[in-house]
Amino acid sequence: MKKCCTYLTLVLILIASLGFAGEQPKAAKAKGIIISGKIADNKNNELLAGVKISCGNCEKTFYSDLEGHFFIYLETESSENLKLEFSQVGYSSKSLTIKEIQATSDNLIIDLQSE
Repeated sequence: MKKCCTYLTLVLILIASLGFAGEQPKAAKAKGIIISGKIADNKNNELLAGVKISCGNCEKTFYSDLEGHFFIYLETESSENLKLEFSQVGYSSKSLTIKEIQATSDNLIIDLQSE
């Protein structure tokens, strides 16, 4: 009986020591970025539906709704190199960095030029 308790105690100590053996690496903190606005034709200010919004660095694609509005939520460790490309058939594509977008006012309007 004494031998059994000794083995059980040693096993519990071993399990406990394995649990505290090393610190788990911490994942880099991702921060959320929210971008919203409207996409319009630059000549007549008509809102454009179905505009493709690509984030090349994060491999995500979004589209503007039927009223030309868009809402994007990205989780990223660093927003330094993030670019969004806005494209629509019949319009020239427009590429903007996240910093350029965030520097504008709260009422973001992306204007696309027709070809």
